[in-house]
Amino acid sequence: MKKKSGIAEAMMVRKHIVREVFLILLCIAGIGLATNVYSPFFHSYVSQALTNFVSRTVTGDSDYSMESAQELPVKILMAPSPAPVPAPPPQDELDVALAKTANRNKTVIITTLNGAWAEPNTMIDLFLESFHLGEGTRDLLNNLLIVALDGKAYDRCLRIHPHCYFLKTMGVDFSAEKVFMTEDYLKMMWRRLDFLADILQRGYSIVFSDADIMWLRNPFARLAETADIQMTCDKYNGDPFDVSNLANTGFMYIRSNERTISFYRDWYLSRRFFPGQKEQDVLNILKFTDGFAAKGMKFMMFLETKYFGGFCERSEDLDDAYTMHANCCIGLKNKLIDLGNAMDDWAEYRNPTINSSSPSLRKWRPAEACISSMSKFM
Repeated sequence: MKKKSGIAEAMMVRKHIVREVFLILLCIAGIGLATNVYSPFFHSYVSQALTNFVSRTVTGDSDYSMESAQELPVKILMAPSPAPVPAPPPQDELDVALAKTANRNKTVIITTLNGAWAEPNTMIDLFLESFHLGEGTRDLLNNLLIVALDGKAYDRCLRIHPHCYFLKTMGVDFSAEKVFMTEDYLKMMWRRLDFLADILQRGYSIVFSDADIMWLRNPFARLAETADIQMTCDKYNGDPFDVSNLANTGFMYIRSNERTISFYRDWYLSRRFFPGQKEQDVLNILKFTDGFAAKGMKFMMFLETKYFGGFCERSEDLDDAYTMHANCCIGLKNKLIDLGNAMDDWAEYRNPTINSSSPSLRKWRPAEACISSMSKFM
């Protein structure tokens, strides 16, 4: 009689255990759904645990105990280990230089420099001086990255400017002066374009400026925020959106986005179809093609020469000038002569004592050395 009573009591205990564990498992499943942490593995764990437990209880598995039931929820709550987060790609020297130089909108001012233009009292000194003499331009030097094309230029840059980058090109020496349209000159222009495409790919917008452009006023005041590319032109026809304006790639503002990244890549690759031509001339061909229009570029804004002028076509009044470019000019010596005169004109214009007594100083003097250089070339 006592044996039957003990069996009945054990069966009752087991019955309660089944009920309690079943309720616990249902609660676990409900919590998983309610907290939105449910995974494909969760349901299989719960189902398998219930099956094992019930089957062992129904078959009278005497090895099953309360201790094993207590271990069950711990096993169920073990989730699969999360996949490891991939490490970010390591930064190279250019990443570091861009991060230090760009403004808070990830825009960087870029100019390129070779050994000939890096000599003391030559182009790079005149270029940097213009930032100091311009209106609202001095602080922009903090966002200027000078890209040296050879070791000589890089060494000079390190002595005169805090932000320098050495763009190495295997098998090419860019240190000497590159005469307009020679083979080395074309290589230098296309290498520069490839480099700008790389910067856009890294997510930085660019204001590119040739070093023979004087910065007289802060140009950001006149740059549109919506255009993909804004560019100067040698001659301006009055319509900023007319692609028939003759583009000049010496001064450009390029926003980094999918359209500009794609366009710059295609522009660089097109060099193989136009041997013997510089990148600026190829652009003046591509802009008329159907493929260019298909890219959906919010392209030009061509910049008015009234504000962004050069020796090809200058602003008539210094009151309007933002930059001055030594375009339509061949030879470093000729550029230095006429840009030096232009900066003298600007300094006198900025001197209130001289300017007030001579209104004629609001005009530029003729760029005679550059005009003469072009007549020889033509």
